[in-house]
Amino acid sequence: MRPTKLGIVVMSLIVGHILFLYELSNQIFFFETMEIDYTINDHNSPHKLMIDRNNLGNQMDTVHAFTNEDDINDGHNHINSNNNNKTRSLTPNQLNLVTLAENQGILRVQDKGPLIEILTQAGVNVKKKGNLDQEIIDSLPTWTQVTNLYGSAPIIHGLERCVEFRTNVEASTRFLGIAGTFNTGTNLLADLMRFNCQIVERMEVYGKKSKGVRWQVPWGKHFMARYRDTNHTTHSDSNVPKNHTLPLVVTRDPYSWMQSMCRHSYAASWPHNKDHCPNLIASEDDIKKLPGLRKRYGNIKSKDVEKLVPITIKYSKENKIFHDHLSFGHYYSEWYNDYWEADYPRLMVRFEDLLFHGEEVTRKMCHCGGGVPIGAFSHVSQSAKKGNTAHGAMKERTNLIGALIKYGSGNKRFDSMTEDDLIAAQRHFDPKLINGFGYHHPITLNYKSKSMDVVMVKMGNKTVMGTDAGRYDDDHSQRPV
Repeated sequence: MRPTKLGIVVMSLIVGHILFLYELSNQIFFFETMEIDYTINDHNSPHKLMIDRNNLGNQMDTVHAFTNEDDINDGHNHINSNNNNKTRSLTPNQLNLVTLAENQGILRVQDKGPLIEILTQAGVNVKKKGNLDQEIIDSLPTWTQVTNLYGSAPIIHGLERCVEFRTNVEASTRFLGIAGTFNTGTNLLADLMRFNCQIVERMEVYGKKSKGVRWQVPWGKHFMARYRDTNHTTHSDSNVPKNHTLPLVVTRDPYSWMQSMCRHSYAASWPHNKDHCPNLIASEDDIKKLPGLRKRYGNIKSKDVEKLVPITIKYSKENKIFHDHLSFGHYYSEWYNDYWEADYPRLMVRFEDLLFHGEEVTRKMCHCGGGVPIGAFSHVSQSAKKGNTAHGAMKERTNLIGALIKYGSGNKRFDSMTEDDLIAAQRHFDPKLINGFGYHHPITLNYKSKSMDVVMVKMGNKTVMGTDAGRYDDDHSQRPV
């Protein structure tokens, strides 16, 4: 008996639905495995490394290093392993550290060798009993978790133009300058470079203190790159040639970044309250409580209007320099696209790589600008003393463990965000930047129908569906809803 046309259609729909549910279940399982919760209890370890774990949001903390310096390949746009999602094998030094820990009776260290190495480079002496305890080890994420979040290798964009910079700028007149939005780790990057890099030719002409590493680019580290081509300069950098400065630009996972912006807004302002921040989309409660949003959306009843929360950046009150952006996603995308599309040499790196691959990244940036290392690589902590004490006593570097936990496990990235916020984030954070830096949205599945694009978002224990009303376009505009 031949099947009817109706029967064929019904069977096709059933098979398609089964395949859809199968793919969705796989994606949700992957998402859930990424969000393992690590509970931290108070303790009195020898160095009290976890004292400041409740104030980690804006602290750009100690970084990880590789033992050996890799060769620089100026012919590639960025560094990233083809097997970026695979956990790398341990180095001999890491294997030795794991063995030392196990010999002291510490358990569950097999997948934490690189993290133990980070602690030793921050001053923890694994050979000395009591410097590393079981509680510290158990609180740390595994290296597999770290590589699941960020890949197994650092990402550096712009290495292909290093030769151009060194060729066009005479060595004694070169500068390395720091840039990045608020809360992305610019101070950490500046300290890493100042303590670990120097341009010898410049020091020979201008003295030992003139290492060629500047705290910021001449047009201002938080200013958009478009100001490089204007008359604007910072007060302390007015005599620094802009085209003699190699910008070192640091970015950060956008969800982690937004969480920090809610804690420390700096020169940014946008309508929000502590119960709903980050907020890309104004909720009905927001519109009722916040005058700015009530004025903008109070009379709009249509559900088809995307009620974006605008953000204003007041770069300079003195010069009345400010920028308005349609949302957090637009601000991040417009800011970093200025550097991404720059027609001059610049390097772009991730904050997370400064934390987990600090030496490798620092060495490559230093070499790119024509600098050389200053002895053995030194970790830097925001709270560390400078000068003769190098990076400060161990008791002053209290937030390292918390930083490794916070950024290694990926917890709390989506705190206080609504379903609409998460869907809007996928629309308005430029995918070119998200993909280029190896970040990811909490999106489990996208599929297109004839009538709309559908986005499945995993939040906690529930999955929600939203329509993809508009995506971030290359021209920084929003498609019509």
